[in-house]
Amino acid sequence: MMEKSLDVKGSIFFTVDKVILFLAISLATFHLYTASFGILPGYFQSAVHWALIASIIFLIKPLKFKYSKFIDVPLILISWCISYYLITVQKDLVMRAGAYTDLEVLLGILAILIALEAGRRTVGLILPIFCLAFLLYALFGNYFPGMFQTANFSISRIAPYLYTGSDGLYGQIILVSAQFIFLFLLFGAVLKLTGAGNFFVDLAYSVAGKISGGPAQAAILSSMLMGTVNGSGAANVVTTGTFTIPLMKRVGYKAKFAGAVEAVASNGGQIMPPVMGAVAFLMAEITGLPYVDILKAALIPAILYFVTLSSCVYFIAKKNNFKGLEKSELPSFRETLFKGWVYLLPLGTLVFLLVQGFSPQKAAFYSIILAILIGFIKDRKNMTLPNIMAASRDSATGIMPIAAACLLAGIIMGVIQLTGLGIKISGILESISGGNLLLALLLTMFTSIILGMGLPTSAAYLILAVLVAPALVNMGIPVIAAHLFILYFGALSTITPPVALSVFGAAGIAGSNVWETGVESVKLASAGFIIPFIFAYNDVLLLNGEMGDIVLSISTALLGCLALSASVTGWCIKTVGVLYRILFLTSAIFLIIPSPFYWSLIGLGMVTILLVSLFINRNKEQAYSYTA
Repeated sequence: MMEKSLDVKGSIFFTVDKVILFLAISLATFHLYTASFGILPGYFQSAVHWALIASIIFLIKPLKFKYSKFIDVPLILISWCISYYLITVQKDLVMRAGAYTDLEVLLGILAILIALEAGRRTVGLILPIFCLAFLLYALFGNYFPGMFQTANFSISRIAPYLYTGSDGLYGQIILVSAQFIFLFLLFGAVLKLTGAGNFFVDLAYSVAGKISGGPAQAAILSSMLMGTVNGSGAANVVTTGTFTIPLMKRVGYKAKFAGAVEAVASNGGQIMPPVMGAVAFLMAEITGLPYVDILKAALIPAILYFVTLSSCVYFIAKKNNFKGLEKSELPSFRETLFKGWVYLLPLGTLVFLLVQGFSPQKAAFYSIILAILIGFIKDRKNMTLPNIMAASRDSATGIMPIAAACLLAGIIMGVIQLTGLGIKISGILESISGGNLLLALLLTMFTSIILGMGLPTSAAYLILAVLVAPALVNMGIPVIAAHLFILYFGALSTITPPVALSVFGAAGIAGSNVWETGVESVKLASAGFIIPFIFAYNDVLLLNGEMGDIVLSISTALLGCLALSASVTGWCIKTVGVLYRILFLTSAIFLIIPSPFYWSLIGLGMVTILLVSLFINRNKEQAYSYTA
């Protein structure tokens, strides 16, 4: 970024880059302190968190005209004033119980405008326009007919409510960003600084590099490991994809397929425990369920997602006779693990502390400190002050779209609570579906994908948890199943055209067509589109039930994912035609569905017949002319 002077006349007292760096270091220091020693009230934590991030947003993404500083600098100052006032007046607000002053109305309006502008600069127009629609509904809802009609709310009621309320701008949603998400982004940046990212890639290649299509398998493993601690699938694509995509292309994978593998694997990190891109902690906060219960429930579906992706990659490699890398081109597994096993300690420590009941802040704090110590032990030359400061800046840059989206989600949540819209939306979904659970799930799927487009996974989940999850719960779906359902499709929106941020990044690196890469991504992530429907109907795959039922359901689901991969790729023992692919898809659905058990038996019988038929005819030419 080019340095710009903040002085109107051009003399350089300090540069924008230095100010950004100072703010980023302040942000990291503030969160490390509050995670360890300085526990603050929620409104205080949120206010300081957003004031620092808003300042960074308006400096990193200034308006693009000559005198933009005369707008951006006042926006920064106003952001601080708004946050400071909220902190100082909090006790008085409790005593006044909804009686607002003219100053609070003005500050509320300014807070909303700043949130919309910060969101526009970081996440694009979609979410700010969505928020404007909600604000207009709150303002003019009394003119709406029927069940959508609201009480008469004026701007002097709406603005201060959103500004000061626990469900508004500085409420529970931005608090999750302030308490959890930034710390895990910082954790990921520190891991990358220490060399852990290279270790994960080398370890993945040493494990999987020699098998057919090895670089693609290694890309899946490394992207999954880094993706789970990264709050954005798109950010993970550009981090690991610059290394993995060229290697996949080198062994023969088409550019669109290589890009799709990276996009789907990076996106899958958002649903893989233990961190799930920080969504695990959001879910614990919103549902009130223990973190350990969420971790257990999310584990098997995430494994099935990656089994499908990995087997698709392997089948494509066999179909096209792609070889793995030569042994001389790969790092030694033993040497890689011996030299870098300590990089596994921060992740192991994080999981151990969380399972032991430590707060996410404490667990992240100790894991960050351990990662820094390991960095000094392993590569002291890389752990320089400039590099550490750069890691702080990377974390600040990464949190910008997430925090802005959380703040805007606070507007949506505030309007929903103020107008009672949440109950109405749930009622509408139930009414349209006519009580039919499958139709309700399909409507929820499309809603989740559309609302999640262009948003970080955590922000998409927050909005969906407020808008549509209650409808599923009202229809009898367990809370954890409902929230994992919306999480999956909110996450899949990043690989589903037309707005597919992970695909955009991967296609740019691969040099492939965005639409073709998007289609390949949807095919590779097919399990992610099917499995949520399964656990919505029967949550045995979420490890809820008798042990025998759980083991049996997992076993048949794994076989079903392999059958699904055969259908997607058109290969199993040999290249198969369209009829075999349809039969494999049918058997996969029967196998993945956990009950009634005779469905799994039907699926098992179908797969057995298909495999025997293909094995007997493995040397004969394909009977069908159509192949993919």
